[in-house]
Amino acid sequence: MSRRAILGLVSFLSLGLATGCGARFQPTDPARVNDPPDPRGLLPGPRAVSRGSSFLGFPERFNRYYTDPTYVAARTRYVSESGTGDGTTRDVPTRADVALREARPGDTIIFVRGQPLITACYELTSGGTPDSPIVIRAEKTPEGARGVEIRCCESERASCFNLEGANHVAIEGFVLTGGKYGARVVGTGYGASEHQRGVALLDLEGRDQNKDPFFSGQSDWLVIQGCLAHGAGKGDGHGIYLSNGGDWNIVRGNETYGNASSDLQINADPISTCEDEDLDVRDRECDGSARDGLGRGASEYFLVEANYLHDDNIGPNFTSLRNSIVRNNVSVFHELHGASFWQETKNPNLGSHDNLVFHNLFGGTSTRHALQFIEGSTRNRVMNNVVIGTDAQGTTSKADVVLLETDASAADNVYETNLYIGGHLEGRIPGPSERAVATFDRGWFVDFAPGRPARPRDFMTKSGSPLHRQAKRRAEAPFDARGLERADPTDLGPFQLE
Repeated sequence: MSRRAILGLVSFLSLGLATGCGARFQPTDPARVNDPPDPRGLLPGPRAVSRGSSFLGFPERFNRYYTDPTYVAARTRYVSESGTGDGTTRDVPTRADVALREARPGDTIIFVRGQPLITACYELTSGGTPDSPIVIRAEKTPEGARGVEIRCCESERASCFNLEGANHVAIEGFVLTGGKYGARVVGTGYGASEHQRGVALLDLEGRDQNKDPFFSGQSDWLVIQGCLAHGAGKGDGHGIYLSNGGDWNIVRGNETYGNASSDLQINADPISTCEDEDLDVRDRECDGSARDGLGRGASEYFLVEANYLHDDNIGPNFTSLRNSIVRNNVSVFHELHGASFWQETKNPNLGSHDNLVFHNLFGGTSTRHALQFIEGSTRNRVMNNVVIGTDAQGTTSKADVVLLETDASAADNVYETNLYIGGHLEGRIPGPSERAVATFDRGWFVDFAPGRPARPRDFMTKSGSPLHRQAKRRAEAPFDARGLERADPTDLGPFQLE
């Protein structure tokens, strides 16, 4: 079942993302499959930023296949695992490993559907260019579902797709099962000049990997969108793991569940990238800004929006994440705790600070936190969110859930118009514009319940609830998680009532 989105562009106004809403995406490349409707009802469009526009104040450098609906491949090759043809049409596919070995900038490599289950590990160490990316795509079924499954082999990396130092590559539409990683994409080193650039992971399902369905390291201008990650094992256990100080990443419209550790882990890993390299964490090379080619110990300029993170062991980890946007996400029903903004060193500058955290739904069911800001995670703007403490069945409020945990090092955060339901706060009390409600009512939502096959829009509020039309519309979040333009006043949380 495809999870790519269907309409227009996100407007981000003052923060420099592409503006406006467009018509349904119509590809000009005849080999490119049109986007079917997103059954989960997430996202206002197939891309968060358009070709040649700006992203958080920077000229965009994402994969052109993602940003440009008019992109046409220079060469299209059809492949199967055991093809013997020349690959010019789907009726005469060539071998997949041959096409990948011979891939050159501007190639689109299409895996034809209907072939037997593939067991393989494919690797690229060179990629495309900003104007001519390499695209690796699976054909869809007539119903628009993912049409090609790859079982990851048991090699050293055991990754269905392994990109090391390969820039400007897009991978789209596969089901990736088993192994250690579904897709592993990494740079060649921790320094900014060694980072990988311009990879796009689109509409993929990764399941039952021992480590992580989707893993990146030292990757800039990365997009992971419309992907499903579940069943990550105890080898690492993160559904989506973005590591080693990558910058300018988009994490958008993904779903995770049933993973052994965090559903979404964004961790700059300053211990690995700095201390283990004999670099002091207070050195500017470690804690400086990505805009200056520094900051290997921090992750900066991320857009994390409209993700559905549920029923995992723990919620999202935002570790040394700075100058980023986290908006319109649902994070609920985790076994241990929910979303954490924190860090792993004693350098305050590596805290998760100066982020916008708008219009999210954070839920907790254990005695630990649903939302946390500690260890220098300060100067964040936390607005229009809903934080709920319930029992594991999502039926009644639970007073011993820590809805929000904060410490003295995060004293300069700004909290406005958040709603706290059930549970309690540790480290602060609700501010003048915030509300705390002791009793939870499932009737405030369309269908508030744990587990699959719940849809994200099941968490939409109803008229008359304490979420409905309670918040000022913010220029930084003009649309809800489905792309509906927000009214003013608007609803709290990710979804505005239609």
